[in-house]
Amino acid sequence: MESQLIDLLRVLEEDSRRQGGVPRAAREAGQFFNLLVKATRAVNILEVGTNDGYTTLWLAEAAAQTGGKVTTIENDVWQLAIAKKHFLRSPHGERIQLVQGDALELLAVLEGPFDFVLLDGEKSQTLHYFHILAEQLSSGAIICCDKAISQASVLTPYLSYVHERPGLDSLLVPIGEGVEVTYKSP
Repeated sequence: MESQLIDLLRVLEEDSRRQGGVPRAAREAGQFFNLLVKATRAVNILEVGTNDGYTTLWLAEAAAQTGGKVTTIENDVWQLAIAKKHFLRSPHGERIQLVQGDALELLAVLEGPFDFVLLDGEKSQTLHYFHILAEQLSSGAIICCDKAISQASVLTPYLSYVHERPGLDSLLVPIGEGVEVTYKSP
């Protein structure tokens, strides 16, 4: 990983600590997503919920190694502006397409298929996101839902669905605030 990106991630982590903890993925979760993208050689990567762009930077670094790109959706204009600044400082900013708007509306018009999806937007809408994306997932796609332990009560419908649905294999990984990793069978 380039020193420029390492320094940028450290700055974001320090900013988060100073501000009392921005609700974003833990470093371990970012590293985990990065590893999954690389291991699966994912090319078309989608993130729902950009926040300040911290996780997006991890995804973009992996995309640089797979020849891929990251599309990330954020509705909050303030967060969007912050993320955009961070992406301009990243050595992999050109691999990131930042889209502003409501995820439920945008997911219906984005072109897949997606090889890797990170669901980290409005938790009460996660199952809706998944239903919209279901036909846009590539065979063998990986779908991750962050904060699956810390916000399990809100995510119960989604978690139940991915554990019970034929054609999906799903496992809760206790990294950060919990990551639900789902594999779409070919």
